[in-house]
Amino acid sequence: MSNNGQNNGLALVFAFVSGFMAGAVVSLLYAPSSGKETRQKIRDTSIEAKNRTVEFANQASDSARQGVQTIVEQGRESVHTIVDSGKEHLQQAGEQVKSAVETGRKVSADVRATIAGSIPGVGDAEKADEETTEEA
Repeated sequence: MSNNGQNNGLALVFAFVSGFMAGAVVSLLYAPSSGKETRQKIRDTSIEAKNRTVEFANQASDSARQGVQTIVEQGRESVHTIVDSGKEHLQQAGEQVKSAVETGRKVSADVRATIAGSIPGVGDAEKADEETTEEA
């Protein structure tokens, strides 16, 4: 039985040494690059990341510029439409005011004539004034 104990200990040491050697070989195969190579990889990666960031920023800037230009053009078109509509409404209102003024003048003249005709002697004097004004 004592042999079995020694064999178990020896097997344990042998397994430990074998595992150590296998781990050393695997670590050498997968060892990282040298410091110089690692720094170069970091530089290359950071330059590539910077270039991608600048490219993305340029694309975003161009896209924003185009969006703003589109909005400005739409705004101009809307303003022109509103101004044209306002001019039309203003013309219509002016025509309505002129028509209302003419109607008011006619009504005023009719009322004056009616009042003057209802007062004896006043209507004759106004007719004479009108005739004098027309002759001049």
